[in-house]
Formats: sequence, C-alpha cells, structure tokens
Amino acid sequence: MASLKKKFETIGQGDVGLTFDPLASDVARLATLLIEQVEPDPDQPRKDVGDIEDLKASILEHGIIQPCIVSVVAEDRYRLIAGERRYTAAKAAGLKTIPCVVRTVEEHRKLEIQIIENIHRKELNPVEEAHAYQRLIEEFSLSQRQLAARLGKSPASINETLRILSLPEDMMESVRTSERLTRSVLLEIAKQEDPDTQRQLLTQALHGQLTVKTLRQPRSTDHDSPPSSSTSIKLPDATITIRFHSAEHSQDSIRDALTEALASLTPSL
Repeated sequence: MASLKKKFETIGQGDVGLTFDPLASDVARLATLLIEQVEPDPDQPRKDVGDIEDLKASILEHGIIQPCIVSVVAEDRYRLIAGERRYTAAKAAGLKTIPCVVRTVEEHRKLEIQIIENIHRKELNPVEEAHAYQRLIEEFSLSQRQLAARLGKSPASINETLRILSLPEDMMESVRTSERLTRSVLLEIAKQEDPDTQRQLLTQALHGQLTVKTLRQPRSTDHDSPPSSSTSIKLPDATITIRFHSAEHSQDSIRDALTEALASLTPSL
C-alpha cells in the first residue's frame, strides 16, 4: 500500500485518490488546483486570518504540508471549506497552484466542518468561536448539550464560551481584534452580570491592567467604605454589639453610645 507521504509527493502529477479524510467518513479526492480556481467562503466563521507572514515564509520554504478542503461550486470553480489561512498565505507567497481535498459536502455540514477545523487548529478567537457556536445552535436547532457532543466539548465549555456574547456590543469589535485579551480573561469578565462592570473591566483588560488571577480574587469594597470598629458587651441574657464609624473607640465613646441608645428607646406600655 502506498504511504500517505507518497500520495502527497504525487500531487503535482495530477489527481490521486485519497481514502482517508480526517473530517469525514466518505472518500475524498486529492487534487492540485490553480489558486485562481479557489475562492474563500464569505460565511467562514473566522473573520480575521491574522498575521500570515510566518506561514507565508514556511510555505515558501516547505510548501503546503496540509491541503485545504474545498467543495465544487461550478465547473472548475471551488470554494474553501477549511484552510483559509493556508490559502491566503499561498496567494501572498505567489503560488500558482494549491493542494486541496475536494469534497461533496451538504450545505448544513459545511459550517460544522469549518468550526471543527478551526477549533482543533485553534484558529478562532474567543468571540468568533462564540458566534460560531450560536450559529450552529440557531441554524440546526441544537441544544448546548447536543452541540457539545457534536464538537467533542463539555457542555460547561460551550456555555462559558456563549456567555462572551453578553459583553457590551459597543466594545465587541475591540474585544475581537485585541491581542491582549485572552480567552480566560474574557470568560471571567463575561461572568459579571452588570454591563457597566463588564465595560469597566474590559477597558482595564484592553490596556493590559487585568489578569485572570486578579479577576478571580474576591472583589472587595473595603476601599470604598470608611474605616470602622466594633465592641461587644456580654450580659447574662444577651450580647450588645456597638459598631463605630471610626477606626478607634474609647470607654467614653462606648458609654456615650449606650446612653444615646437608651435615650432613643420608647418606653414599653
């Protein structure tokens, strides 16, 4: 049996059969296509291909090691299902042809394949991933648990990621394009119920002033409250506690407080 490596080595000689497709159980066809025959998918979950300079340099040095996945849209016309970064970098590198796995894919399966590909290659930022999950849920009437099973994720992970969509809409573009915001920081901020608190924390995070560690620490309001002190007086049948609006108190201040408290009591009838 010819090795997979051998099959890849013969790409330049024309189409070859490929019996293994990691994203499907059906037989796919491996082909070398003119790059001008391939077009991006406008509905691709990933909206930003990011920095491709390193990938471009790698392609110039080693070629494209992993083929893109495409579907046929017309005679001699193909649309990307997965591999948009490789396709973009190949164009930037001046390649005339590109290796592709050509698949016949039902429309409802394309988005699922794109998301699985991007998730496993870690090519979606957290906002894109959350929007992609939401699209799958809405378009295919899936519950979060069903989606988790389809993607090999835990239901808790799906739920956490979807909470990112609760962040203020006016800041979403900054969140999507920021290189400072990690997934963990976004998930912690999304746990806040108050939009103003989310906005304040996002502003700090965008300026690199927040970490996951600080976000997970119990939020204290001590700095917003004036200093206080208290004392307790134990009696046979009760304990009287007096809280003062100052950091210190004296025996005289205790007596004064008790006197004022007694004077304010209404005599029992």
